[in-house]
Amino acid sequence: MSKTPSPEEGREIVKWLNKNRQLFKKYAHQYVAYNTNGIITHGENLREVIDKADASGEIYIIYLVPGFTGSIVIL
Repeated sequence: MSKTPSPEEGREIVKWLNKNRQLFKKYAHQYVAYNTNGIITHGENLREVIDKADASGEIYIIYLVPGFTGSIVIL
């Protein structure tokens, strides 16, 4: 099983997500395992995504991509 990212690694991975959020749009309703090197694997089955990400031997975080992101304007 993959090791847990250190706090610094976690911050860097989350920064990568924020800079590359547009890449995740095509993975709506899917789990995405990623790190600062990019997307490792994705899919609708969390167990399969974890197994594939673990097999990569890389440190990763899993993100469940929402189906819709947007903003609400209250008038």
